[in-house]
Amino acid sequence: MESISIYISELEEMVRSISLPHLQKVLQLLEQAYHSGHRIFIMGNGGSAATASHFALDLAKNTIVPGAPRLKAISLTDHVPLITAWSNDTAYEHIFAEQLANLIEAGDVAIGISASGNSRNVINALHLAGRSGAFTIGLLGATGGKIKDMVDAYVLAPGRNIEQEEDAHMILAHIITRHMRQVVTTYAQKLALAGTNGQAN
Repeated sequence: MESISIYISELEEMVRSISLPHLQKVLQLLEQAYHSGHRIFIMGNGGSAATASHFALDLAKNTIVPGAPRLKAISLTDHVPLITAWSNDTAYEHIFAEQLANLIEAGDVAIGISASGNSRNVINALHLAGRSGAFTIGLLGATGGKIKDMVDAYVLAPGRNIEQEEDAHMILAHIITRHMRQVVTTYAQKLALAGTNGQAN
């Protein structure tokens, strides 16, 4: 039980250490994408792939508010036939970039989830997104790796091991989802007022 207590204590310490200014910059980019009608693409490998799917689900479904446009969130980890096709025909490092090449537009947001910050396929996709005029975000581990220095915004998960870093990414995904739900709710209220008095406040 001692090891469990230590893990929980370290988790508490890690969550308190997450940079709120860095998180605020991430939120600003996502708010901007929502209000301009752009899409959010999310990607990662292994456990981060599962987080990407979960995150996209939450953003797409759990932010729905009647009377407001829906948030457009897409996971790039879920199309197994396409992922295996690009892996087989070219290389695994292209699985996300080649998906984005069909879809990404200026003003969209690409989110890379990587505990190491050095995942080649995530880096390639973020490079492509940046060249396309999209904004880039990293949910990263304690050090940030290469991705930290190439994205428009990032949040580090200051854990002591990969399990804690992945825990933090899921917590951040839920925090961001709750925030974006409030953003959509506020926008729905403005649209309702506009329908009553002819202008949004």
